Amino acid sequence: MTTVHLQEMLPSPQTAMLREALAAWGITVSEGPGEGTLILVGDRPDPRHIPMEGTEILWWVAGGTPEEVSDVLSRRPGWVIRQESPMESVREALEHLRNRDLGSEGWLRQMLHLATLEELLRPILARAIKLSKARAGAIWIREEGTFYQRVGEGFPEAPISLQEGANLVQEGQAWLLCPGEQVALLRLREAQGDPQQFLGFIKDVEELMVTAWQLEHSRSLSFRDDLTVAQNRRCLEAELPQAIRDAASRKEPISLLFLDVDNLKALNSRFGHPTGSRVLTTVAREAHQMIRAQDRLYRYGGDEFCILMPGTQPQGAAKLGERLIRRLTEPTPEGIPISVSIGIASYPAHADGADHLLERADRALFKAKDEGKGRVVVAS
Repeated sequence: MTTVHLQEMLPSPQTAMLREALAAWGITVSEGPGEGTLILVGDRPDPRHIPMEGTEILWWVAGGTPEEVSDVLSRRPGWVIRQESPMESVREALEHLRNRDLGSEGWLRQMLHLATLEELLRPILARAIKLSKARAGAIWIREEGTFYQRVGEGFPEAPISLQEGANLVQEGQAWLLCPGEQVALLRLREAQGDPQQFLGFIKDVEELMVTAWQLEHSRSLSFRDDLTVAQNRRCLEAELPQAIRDAASRKEPISLLFLDVDNLKALNSRFGHPTGSRVLTTVAREAHQMIRAQDRLYRYGGDEFCILMPGTQPQGAAKLGERLIRRLTEPTPEGIPISVSIGIASYPAHADGADHLLERADRALFKAKDEGKGRVVVAS
């Protein structure tokens, strides 16, 4: 393959790097659709952008759900590559296309270059439920010595210890995925048939699951705040835009709580910096215990935290904020008073994007501080 066609559905600052890479590989770029291989650059794989021309399409996109990938590949063969993936992934996909190894051939092929752990788990669970004729199912992912539910329904969301997981497996109530690494625990409600039949396909994705799990673990280390149990600001900045896109695609709200620990500088001056650190870890711990499994807690920096609540209206976020304030007013063992101020903003009620949502929540927080601290203010 010496020539490909390239069309930008949505301009991307990374397209210049893509062009440079193609040139370095000896590939000539022809602008716009045409016969042969077409590279479509955009935000997400969208069937509305499939042109009449183009034998196969390489989608080079910022993101995409498994459902979106399956949809576009069922209409025109090709591959889907995330723009955050190494550029070498594009070269490999073009080689697959040259060899007529097309991404539309099977559900697994469609996932190879969208192999984040979350995106692998959903189709794996759906396939296991379908093949076993189970009423429901869920998958727990191992983090250190505990399994945490990540996808599915029909079971309590409580964490499962390694020993509890081993007992469930021994009793035939669960199956360990990727046993060598003990990556995940699968549970199915009222599954029918031989597990070897309805779970045999999982062996084909074990390598992908282990790789995605290891990448997520290494990424989580760089996204974790050293002091508290929260994720850090870098993590928020990476996850918030995608969370907004997901909320928009589902036509659901998403709320952001911006928290500030009141008078932390005064507490440090009066009791010492170790006390201030304990206050921050207390706030993070209490917040973490109160939020739902799908919510995310971040330490934004210094004395500030953020809580992201998918599928939540501002009124629901305000109730959580008020509960947290009440919880923190209870005296600590050291007798240290803890007060937090909280600003809340929601998409789409108050903002149309990630930066705007942060700005509106920050302004609401400023108003809460200005009105006397220790209170919740919702953006207006």
